[in-house]
Amino acid sequence: MARSLRTSRTRTFLRFRFPGALPQIFVGLKVAMPLAAVGTVIGEFSAGDEGLGFVIVQSGANSDTALAFAAVALLGVMSVALFYVLVVAERLLLPWVRETTSQR
Repeated sequence: MARSLRTSRTRTFLRFRFPGALPQIFVGLKVAMPLAAVGTVIGEFSAGDEGLGFVIVQSGANSDTALAFAAVALLGVMSVALFYVLVVAERLLLPWVRETTSQR
């Protein structure tokens, strides 16, 4: 229909293609969020001088197991919280997705 009305490619993209792709974009973001947190910590293991990965490495070197477990628990809480921030953003920005997908 947009093509028959001779709309520009940019307007067609912004009005039809991008909103149609947003549910898949949010799925990708929800998969990538915990992986990004883990990747950040692994990077801090090898080359960081601050952050949770550095705290975990230093607490292991100092035999401070409680601090290491606290840092890992904080990492888990942060990953879950960031995931649910994305879920809330998806529900606010894409209200039609819940109506068109199954609720298992």
